[in-house]
Order: sequence, then structure tokens, then C-alpha cells
Amino acid sequence: MDDPKPGAVEEPELQKLLAHWHEIRGDRVLPTRADLDPVLLPFPLDRLYLIEVRRDPEDYIIRLAGETVQRFYRGRVAGRSISEVTPRDFTAPLIQHLSAVSHTQRPAYAKSGFAARNSIFRYSRLVLPFGEPGRTTHLLGAVVQYFSLAELVHVSPDTARPLPDISNAA
Repeated sequence: MDDPKPGAVEEPELQKLLAHWHEIRGDRVLPTRADLDPVLLPFPLDRLYLIEVRRDPEDYIIRLAGETVQRFYRGRVAGRSISEVTPRDFTAPLIQHLSAVSHTQRPAYAKSGFAARNSIFRYSRLVLPFGEPGRTTHLLGAVVQYFSLAELVHVSPDTARPLPDISNAA
């Protein structure tokens, strides 16, 4: 994945978060987990999640999740695997997205969504890698949603269907 082209990341708050990642990375391949200071992040903490990357077997464990992320998943998700908390139809595309960021050690941005109850729910996602050259240890995810969580009250995760990602390397 290449760095995003100017304007590839549409949301100003995601642009600021990506610029912050580049700033703390400096001239290194990627910043370390120790470089990640939540107080300095230019993004609402309630819409962030931190994932630990595990190898052999590859897995993605949610370590921290903001309030909005937890409300979206309808409960506490810290300590759980992405595949455990994500509805089945969404698991493979999300893991592909996380795996691409982990292996390339480059940020990735996607506009995506899902359909449920005759409605379309759209969101944008930015995933930023942390670790050391050759080994991604953590992924920081940020979400901008274009719907209120109250709209999801009557949506069953089992009936929601993913829409194709409109992805751009970040």
C-alpha cells in the first residue's frame, strides 16, 4: 500500500489523525506502541480501538475500544478477537483489511457500510500500524459513521449484510 494521495482520506478528523501518525513516525517505518499517547490523539477517543496483532496463528485482539465502538458491538469487546465480536459476513473483509495493514506496515483507509432493514449504514475507517520494522504489534483504528447508533436498535447483526469497501491506501 502506498501513502494516501492528497484528498484520499475525505474526513478532516481522519486526515488529522493520519498526519499525527506520520508526525510521530518521523523517518521510521512506523511508530512504536510506546509512541501512542491517547491524550495527544487529534480524534475522539470514543471512536477509536486498539488491536494487538498476534502471529502463529494470526489473530487480532481488541485491547481498547472507545464507548461508541463498544455500543456499536453492543457490549464490552476488550480482550476479545475481532472474529469473535464481528458478525460472520463481516469477519473476512475486516480481517483482510487488518492483515493488509499489518503485513505492509502502511495505513489504510476504506469507506464501507452495510445494509439492514431496508436501510444503508455508511462509515469510513482508518487503520494505522504500530510496531517495529518487520513486525507490526498493534493497529489503531478510527471510525467515522454516517448514522446514529440509535438507528441500529432494531438491526440484528445476523441480518446485516456488508457492502463492498471503497478502499484507498492511506
